[in-house]
Amino acid sequence: MLSSPSATPDASSATMGAMATSATSTSSSSSPSRLSSDLSLVENWQRQGALEAMANSLQGNTSHHLQQLQQQQLHRQQQQQSLQQQQNPMQADGHRGSTTGTGMMSSVGTVSRGNKRKFPSNTPENVYANTKQPFNYTEGFHYLLRYVRERMDKEEMMRICRAMAMFRPSFIALIMNLTPEDLVFMETCFQRTILEFEKLISFSGTPTVVWRRTGEIALVGKEFSLLTQWSRDQLVGKKTYIYELMDHQSAVEYWEKFSTHAFENTEQTVMTTCILLSPTNRVVPCTFCFTIKRDIFDIPLAIVGNFLPILS
Repeated sequence: MLSSPSATPDASSATMGAMATSATSTSSSSSPSRLSSDLSLVENWQRQGALEAMANSLQGNTSHHLQQLQQQQLHRQQQQQSLQQQQNPMQADGHRGSTTGTGMMSSVGTVSRGNKRKFPSNTPENVYANTKQPFNYTEGFHYLLRYVRERMDKEEMMRICRAMAMFRPSFIALIMNLTPEDLVFMETCFQRTILEFEKLISFSGTPTVVWRRTGEIALVGKEFSLLTQWSRDQLVGKKTYIYELMDHQSAVEYWEKFSTHAFENTEQTVMTTCILLSPTNRVVPCTFCFTIKRDIFDIPLAIVGNFLPILS
């Protein structure tokens, strides 16, 4: 009975020793695998850090490259804008002064007009590059109707309306099948024709004006400005119509003759007389010859008018 208590500490000591030995052996056997696991974690961290550094470097290079491309594109756009401004300079806006006379031209300013417009391009390249939209002829005919109602009496208004009714069916029959591309082509042809007429008029000594079928003036020779005292800026810088430069009787006769010969193949040149009005309403009697130029669709494209003063 006395020997059993003394044997118990030894047994527990032996048991604890065996557990310590087992733990030591277990720790020694598991240390290589844990070390390799730690090394793999370190390598993974290093790899992730290298990948992040590479990604940041690539991102920085890409953003720098994008900035360079944006700067280059902006520089090209600025160069194109400056080139277009040099090729198509805005011309001075001719302002029509109000006159104190009692004639027809003294009250022209009360009729609503369009904004100022550019002079024709000075090279064929500009004509073909800048003509992108067809010309709005409807606005010109609407202006004519407003002008007639506000300026002329009933008899003169009826004569002009009958004249327009004469060529309107033929005009509608020719234009109704045209496509938008055809209309743009018509405007390109007009601008190109104006470019050629500008050269010819500069060599001629005859007062000459070129206008559209609506009467809107597109080109003026310097001799016409000397004859009537109307400057080029006043007639071309803003929308001005040839019948505004005539007295009522001359304007009515012009539209009657135009309607007769607009779609006639036998005769396209008309000889007549008219009375022009200067900015101060000074009367300028003239002999008047106008020729109707047609486009490829046989529609009146441009009217070339020559004026010579009647000396008496």
